[in-house]
Amino acid sequence: METELQKAMTAVISPSQIAMVGEKPQETSLTSLQMSLKNSLTASRLVSNWSGTAAQMKCTLPLHEVVKHDGIPTLGDVSRVYGNVTVLAVISEHLRSVFRYAGIDLDLETDGLMKAVIAETSLSIATGYYYLNLYELCIFFNELKAGRRGQFVWGSKVNNQAIMVALHDFASDRLEAIRKLDMERVKQESGKSYIRIKDAAAAMVKGIENIRGLAEKAKTDFKAFRTLFPLLPNNYKPKDLFNAYAGKEDAIRAVYGDNPPPPDMASRDIYGFLCDYNCRMNRK
Repeated sequence: METELQKAMTAVISPSQIAMVGEKPQETSLTSLQMSLKNSLTASRLVSNWSGTAAQMKCTLPLHEVVKHDGIPTLGDVSRVYGNVTVLAVISEHLRSVFRYAGIDLDLETDGLMKAVIAETSLSIATGYYYLNLYELCIFFNELKAGRRGQFVWGSKVNNQAIMVALHDFASDRLEAIRKLDMERVKQESGKSYIRIKDAAAAMVKGIENIRGLAEKAKTDFKAFRTLFPLLPNNYKPKDLFNAYAGKEDAIRAVYGDNPPPPDMASRDIYGFLCDYNCRMNRK
């Protein structure tokens, strides 16, 4: 007979249902959410459930509602459980669905042109936006199809850079939705005389000018940088993140690899990414 835990595992990998995952046995190298993925579906089944038009049609919740849920796997979670090939397969099928919608001839994949565009764009998304969850990715491609994220097709040509700029804007909107959610939670707790500030985004309600000042100081003072971002992901060197946030080109290349963004854009991206990372880690 199916247990409540098994039901939760099934729900977490269905885009039409969002469920909070309960307590599960821990595994040394995987989080509880990642364990539920591993124990629920094969890689091919996950790709089928979470990519392309079929998945996009099931993802009808607005972004400000989706950010309230912690039980949705991110691209990073999928990569940890199934490997990068599965992540790229999910993103590639989303891109193909958008190109088909725009009337682009996908037969061009046979001569390598379209295949190269899809592969390069998928890799850029996977490496730069691994913190997006599978539902958020569906929302983005829905909005891309609807024209809400600007034009990315001119005639029969696709501007993959326009897609990446659109995704950058989407990620900024997502961060703003998370900030608003955190501020709402603080206001609710304040009404009960019970205020707990858990992350930098929520702390902004107590003194946005102080946060701005600290954010500026963090570009030149490593101690201020670590005060602003006490938690840093293990796959980056702290000094590289600090120097990239300060706009130093060598460090930006170390963080982004080839084709890095301009210093001002990199600084904004790193600020948003580290705010989001600290918010999520402190909510665990």
